[in-house]
Amino acid sequence: MLLVFSFSFAGEKHNFTFYDMISMTRLSSPVVSPDGKFIAFTGTKYSLEENKGNTDIYIYEVNTGETRKLTNNKAADFNPVFSKDGKYLYFLSTRSGKSELYRMDLTGGEPEKITDYPVSIANFKMSPKGNYFSFTVNVYPETSDFEKIAEIDKKKSENKCTAKVYTSLFIRHWDTWEDGKWTHVFYVPVKDGKPAGKPVDIMKGIDGNCPSEPFGGPEEYSWSNDETKIAFTTKKGRDRAWTTNFDVYIYNLKDGKYTNVTEKNKAWDTTPVFSKDGKILYYLAMKTPRYEADRFRIMKLNLENGKLENLTEKWQISPSSFFIDNEKIYFTALWHAHIRVYQFDLRTRKLNELVSKHDNNGLTKFKDTLYFMQNSLTSPNELYSYNLKTKKISKLTGINDEIVKKINFSKPLEFWFKNRDGIKVHGWFLKPVPFEKNKKYPLAFYIHGGPQGSWEDNFHYRWNLQILPAQGYVVVAIDFRGSTGYGDKFKEAISGHWGDKPFNDLMDGLKFVLKTYKFIDKDRMGALGASYGGYMINWIAGNAPDTFKCLICHDGLFDTFNSYYATEELWFPEHEFGGTAYNNPEGYDKWSPARYVKNWKTPMLIIHGGRDYRVVPTEGISAFTACQRLGIPSKLIFFPDENHFVLKPKNSEFWHKSVIEWMDRWLKNKK
Repeated sequence: MLLVFSFSFAGEKHNFTFYDMISMTRLSSPVVSPDGKFIAFTGTKYSLEENKGNTDIYIYEVNTGETRKLTNNKAADFNPVFSKDGKYLYFLSTRSGKSELYRMDLTGGEPEKITDYPVSIANFKMSPKGNYFSFTVNVYPETSDFEKIAEIDKKKSENKCTAKVYTSLFIRHWDTWEDGKWTHVFYVPVKDGKPAGKPVDIMKGIDGNCPSEPFGGPEEYSWSNDETKIAFTTKKGRDRAWTTNFDVYIYNLKDGKYTNVTEKNKAWDTTPVFSKDGKILYYLAMKTPRYEADRFRIMKLNLENGKLENLTEKWQISPSSFFIDNEKIYFTALWHAHIRVYQFDLRTRKLNELVSKHDNNGLTKFKDTLYFMQNSLTSPNELYSYNLKTKKISKLTGINDEIVKKINFSKPLEFWFKNRDGIKVHGWFLKPVPFEKNKKYPLAFYIHGGPQGSWEDNFHYRWNLQILPAQGYVVVAIDFRGSTGYGDKFKEAISGHWGDKPFNDLMDGLKFVLKTYKFIDKDRMGALGASYGGYMINWIAGNAPDTFKCLICHDGLFDTFNSYYATEELWFPEHEFGGTAYNNPEGYDKWSPARYVKNWKTPMLIIHGGRDYRVVPTEGISAFTACQRLGIPSKLIFFPDENHFVLKPKNSEFWHKSVIEWMDRWLKNKK
């Protein structure tokens, strides 16, 4: 354990540690000023002492290339938006104890608080001409009045009865019990750079959220350029727990009415963007109802005649949030383990790949320059640019450079192999640091979640593939069938086949690397994974019990049948297992790890979060009970305050320490 908790002297290089990772500033959300002189973005730092993270705002000056920290407060400062004249930066902050809007002069001075609502606001935007502010607020069905909302909140907090009563799903979602509120979009007129008048709820009467829970953001609503309309995404109806039927609505500021413009599509519609003249609405849409991993297509809806076009159907990529500029659509999408930057020409209908490597996110633009964050398996996010004329990529910031340059990272290698069905499968391979040719090394076999996910070329802060190479392990991470970024057929192969096709790919990939890399000690191999990766750990325990010397299961499904009735988003298991558990119990039972417990014998570390309502805590407890009853060496780590992820710094520190200890115990002969 010495390497995990040791620090290096100045100037010395050392192996990557948890402490390197926790000390990095996590950059995101770049926005460009109207004159193109500044790029604002957020940076989050985590403190082990305070056991939390804090977000501040940074400014990159385009002409000088200098980066400065604009805010430095113990409260969170986030969601930066430039004023239309470029003189001010607006942002949200929790300095007053709730999230409110502040304004800061870019020439200097202290931020000015410009809202004083009794409720928190979020997802702040400024209308295209600057005549309105818009934001979201959590409201009650019976009222959108801020004073009344605060009054109800106060009464609820003072009530000594803690009973929660529900008559429909959801009762809880991700890591939060439902409290009867909905997140609605509001707008308010602006005068002299400040709100003037009473905010208007554009979703009044809708029992639905914008943004969507739990991970939606401000991209789910947008203004028309003439400031007469707001498009927003929401999902209504009592079937919200078992449908993915989000729709796009358009609200008219003149008459206060909204219209559903995607009602015909029963799958997911989201991320609306108006054309410059307001006659066209572009948005993202899925085709298959209840299939959350379906790929998004960019749709073009003529608001005058209702004509609808699918612009990206023939490409097997799934665009994320996008924007339109000069008859071109810019977006990012995952392909073959890299999140790439694309340009789609609306006139020629040609798709161009602009940036092909690593993980690119937060795309924005000024004139002929794209700005975005880029990270990889060996580097955290920094601000980059891409010149559309010269095609040159430039790194603009180096906020984490002092930390990164002192680390001996393992160089990631990509490999492909053919599985038993003749299908090409992708994987990552990382050698131990340092590496000696004539030495045998233990193997850490990573399995990703989703299951429609991917081991991307990104700098992950929970499952960072550099942690175990620094401890002397070979790391292998394979994108089995079901992974995203390899086309529809490859991704959809997992549905109804959780325990065979992905399992076969993992075993075939393991066989390939053992044959290819002779320095792997096949008698010292451990496997670890979370979510679906945790499910697969439980599946391997019963279906390949002699393959690994130890296993680590984080928030993994144990019994697919019982978990149907305990999870929250029912559309997911209903799609993956062919219907409901009561109509198709065989489809659930067939792939349940619980049915193979009698074969278990591999030592297992089981980790679970108490606020995980996606894979409920009893799944981890059940796996631990099985191990204990069978006399299998096992350990249960339970985090009462964590959800499907481990987020708190101290908990994350303990998680990393425990994972390394478990691997070392069984693979380095440490008893």
